[in-house]
Amino acid sequence: MANVLSVLEKATDDALRNQVATLEVVTIRNIMSTEGMKMADKAAGAVNTVGRLLGRKKQLIKDMKPSSIDEQIKERIEERAGDSRLVLEAELRRLLAERLGLKDDPSDELIARALVNDAAKHMGIEEVLAPAEKIDAVYGRYMERLEEECKEAVSALGITERPVGWTALAMSGIWQHMKGTSKVDGEIYCQLVLAARALHNRCFAPEDDDLPDWIIGKDEESQREIERSDVSYQEREKELKEAQAVLEEAARNLSEAQGSREAARRELERQRKHIADVQAKVEGYEGNRQGLEVELGVLEGELLMAADADKKSTLTINKLKREILKQREKIINLQKTHEKNLLTIEDAPRKEIEIKQLIEKAEEECEKELASTTEAKQVCDEAREARDAELEVRVESVKQGLRDWLEQDYSGKDCEMDDMLISQLAMSNNEQNKAVLKVMKQVLDADTPRDLGDEASEGSLGLPIGGTGRFLVYEADEKGKLCFLKVMAG
Repeated sequence: MANVLSVLEKATDDALRNQVATLEVVTIRNIMSTEGMKMADKAAGAVNTVGRLLGRKKQLIKDMKPSSIDEQIKERIEERAGDSRLVLEAELRRLLAERLGLKDDPSDELIARALVNDAAKHMGIEEVLAPAEKIDAVYGRYMERLEEECKEAVSALGITERPVGWTALAMSGIWQHMKGTSKVDGEIYCQLVLAARALHNRCFAPEDDDLPDWIIGKDEESQREIERSDVSYQEREKELKEAQAVLEEAARNLSEAQGSREAARRELERQRKHIADVQAKVEGYEGNRQGLEVELGVLEGELLMAADADKKSTLTINKLKREILKQREKIINLQKTHEKNLLTIEDAPRKEIEIKQLIEKAEEECEKELASTTEAKQVCDEAREARDAELEVRVESVKQGLRDWLEQDYSGKDCEMDDMLISQLAMSNNEQNKAVLKVMKQVLDADTPRDLGDEASEGSLGLPIGGTGRFLVYEADEKGKLCFLKVMAG
């Protein structure tokens, strides 16, 4: 992938000198120092003016006459007039790495990425973009700002036409509106990105035309074939989802019917047990009644004996009367329960017939839903087979397309595609695949792929797939071996 540094190398020697000189001079510390000296020089002039009014012939304070930022840049450019191209390029890298806070001899890719990230942050660009997308976004937003704030400085400098226009902006004092702030670095980075984008003369992020024939189609017939393939697969996928929905509904209906059948069977068992219990009570009724009658007779005999005895208290007599009343109520309740049980036994055949009818109805419903489920499963299996067959064709097509692409455009790259990624590409539509391949191309084009993505998991990296909320996971070792793994949600 073309990066900011690799593109800036296309600039002229004079442009590189301007870039190096600007990086050396335009720092917030130097700006503040220069402005402070200007103020001190003005103060010295005022003191000397007062001295002359008082008749002093000599200056009380020597004029400082500080160099402006523009003059300092020009001086530094003149000092580097004899520097070779190699020296200028090395100094540019060193100054950028130092200003970006990078250590241990960072790669060009790492310097470029850090520069672009800081420029994007300075311009309020979303972090969830790949480096190439950030470059294009910074360029667009910075140009909008320049057009709004510096229209006159832009038809005079022709920044949209001349790749070194940013140096002219720097030398014209464009940073002056930032005096006293800490945003100078961000401005410098944005101007570098602006220069690189102008030199590149096109978007940094890959466009459709950058992708291989098998994904975009170079002619109308191949484009139609790609569209037909997408439509065909999506139709098979839709048919499968619809069949799965029908199968799920049929399975739910079958489960409900089976539940109703089992509930009816349990009700029949409960009814039969209940009738058996009632029958036992009916058969034991006569013995229970006679027992209660005997107990009643005993209580009535005790009451008569208590009434005849002079020594029995009224309390004892009243207690016996209450027990006699309770015993008679037991006999009456036993009789009522017996009559109710007789009716239950009499009604039992009808009740059992009703429950059996419910079971038969549930059985019929189960058979019906089982047939529907079997049919739905068959349709679902057929739809899955059709989808899988279509998918197999797409997988082979993707594999072959990737092989051809890598052999044709990246024959010197040592890379492989994981089966999961190929399956994901086969299951996606063409527009989604374009987005994935654009990010793959950025990784393949990078000199140091491991410096391009963020850590996604142990040993793997992730690069955002613009506009999708997902990122491409890949592995890249120090020797340049690449392995593309899968697409994951962000």
